[in-house]
Amino acid sequence: MSRNNYKKVFLLVVFIVIVLIVINMTTLSRSAQTPLEVAVKDSLAPLQKVTMGISSSIKENISFIGSLGHLKEENQALKDEIRKLKSELNQVEEYKVQNRQFKELLNYREATAENYQLMSATVIGRDPGNWFGTITLNRGAADGVERDMAVVVPEGLVGRVVAVSNQTAEVLLITDPRSGVGSQVQQSRVPGVVEGIANSTGVVRMVHLPKNEQVKNNQVVISSGVGGVYPSGIRIGKIFSVEDDPAGLFKIATIKPFVNFNVLENVFIVKTVYKPEVNLSVEGME
Repeated sequence: MSRNNYKKVFLLVVFIVIVLIVINMTTLSRSAQTPLEVAVKDSLAPLQKVTMGISSSIKENISFIGSLGHLKEENQALKDEIRKLKSELNQVEEYKVQNRQFKELLNYREATAENYQLMSATVIGRDPGNWFGTITLNRGAADGVERDMAVVVPEGLVGRVVAVSNQTAEVLLITDPRSGVGSQVQQSRVPGVVEGIANSTGVVRMVHLPKNEQVKNNQVVISSGVGGVYPSGIRIGKIFSVEDDPAGLFKIATIKPFVNFNVLENVFIVKTVYKPEVNLSVEGME
């Protein structure tokens, strides 16, 4: 439709509206309408119905547009509420994990109370250049910590204290190549030394195993107490491969430690050994 046609239609609509208004105004003061008024009103009734429909639709759209702002505020409020609930749920899950860890530590302390005096400590640092080398604890000389005290968790042996400040202690993990633990195969009592492996991913190896002794996969290795640093009977790990030492006289066993050194958070420092010859039970600890 051309611009002139739009203009004509618009003028026609205006005219019709004016006619309807005049008719309504004059009708109020008279008891009856003239035939011409009746004819005009009847002929314009469909058009009036259409204009009323358009007017109603415009009102509804305006009302909907006005409500959009309110919906946007409600949507943002719901998003904020969901974010808050997720944060609270995550906090609850964290409390559950911590509670489980503390319960395991408490049970271990109670189970070993006759053999060891244990002091809890928290890992506050690691050597970023040697993840399986050393950790730093939040206990030091002020708490009675001394060099060469063993460090354990319920799963097994962690390492020993190698340096102490007033408030902290540095622990050399058994996975470090500088570490050596007097040990033995629990089932056969075959002795050896567990040491770390350079550039490993957390495994250790047991060396100096006599070649004529039966050493098998899945056997458990524990500390032997030889050397006087580590108490005897503390779990170390399980053998998963055995090979002959290239030097010819011994075997070498590769061991997967029971302790997950990647996730160490809380540990025990062994301050006193009451019964040096007593081995810890390994039942149900895997």
